[in-house]
Amino acid sequence: MKILTINGSRRKNGNTSGLIQSILEPAVQDGAAQVESIFLGDYHIDACTGCEGCSESWECVIKDDFATIVKKLDAASAVVIASPTYWYSVTSDMKRFIDRCYSLLQFPVSRKEWIAKYQGMGKVCITAAVCEQSDLAMMGNTLSLLTDFSKDIGLNVVESVAGVGYFEAGRIKSDREFLQTAEKAGQKLYDLLKR
Repeated sequence: MKILTINGSRRKNGNTSGLIQSILEPAVQDGAAQVESIFLGDYHIDACTGCEGCSESWECVIKDDFATIVKKLDAASAVVIASPTYWYSVTSDMKRFIDRCYSLLQFPVSRKEWIAKYQGMGKVCITAAVCEQSDLAMMGNTLSLLTDFSKDIGLNVVESVAGVGYFEAGRIKSDREFLQTAEKAGQKLYDLLKR
């Protein structure tokens, strides 16, 4: 059982990391799953150029670190995808990654329907987002973008977790009630993974 976490934040000890750690807690406590956590900021990922070079395969033709992350996705049984909110949406690191995942889709008949690389593979996913403001509306499309994207590439999104009212790095770790909500989501993911 391999769980991959993809973090769009540059703050390695920030609130997004704290949220991911809580989601992973049930799997970590059990000790049976292999967990790998990556920060997109550690990888060189160029912007999608819209070249359509991936239209005949599942591979992006741009040569950078994106292919390394896709190999990790290929090997994972479960994925946690998380980002802080920057201007009502995901970070630029996360957006570049999402855009490049266009290569994980194929359009055999028309542009209105596609086949996703992970469609039918049973890969389970949790999406998670953090926002400074306490008003959930200020999160904009951060969480919905992560969730829709994950579904589009064929991941089975079992839970989505939104944390609001956290700005100072690590502040989320003091909110035990919210972190218990995140752990419950992680337990659901882990229970499905063990089946």
